[in-house]
Amino acid sequence: MKKDSRKLAAIIGLLVICLALGGCGESRSPFAGTYRSVEPFAGKNYINLDLKENGKGTWALAGKTVEFTWMVNDGRIWIYTKSGAILIVTPSEGGRMLSADMSGDWHPGCPPNSCVTFRRVPEGG
Repeated sequence: MKKDSRKLAAIIGLLVICLALGGCGESRSPFAGTYRSVEPFAGKNYINLDLKENGKGTWALAGKTVEFTWMVNDGRIWIYTKSGAILIVTPSEGGRMLSADMSGDWHPGCPPNSCVTFRRVPEGG
C-alpha cells in the first residue's frame, strides 16, 4: 500500500514540476493573447479569454472571472482550472481562432452544439 502511494506521489510531483517549469508540451507563444467569443455564450454574454505567455490565464463571463493554467500539447491548448476541470481548445488559422470543447467528454475536435469559438483580439483593440 505504501509503495502505491509513493508512486502516485512521485507521478503527481513530476506533473507539477513539468507544469511549473513549462517544460512539458509545446511553445505557448503562438497562442498567447486575448480572445473573445464569436457569439454570445448561451445567447447572453460574450466570453473574454486571456492566455498569458507564462501559462496563466483568465476566462471572464458576465462579470465573473475564472483563473486557470494552460499548456499546449499535440497542437491543442489544455486549460486546467483550480477546481479540476479540463477544457481542450483546438486552434485554427495560425492561432487566430480557437474552438473550445464544452461537452465535458474527450473528442478529437469540437462536437456540434458543444463548442465555443473564439477570435483573437488585435493588440490594443
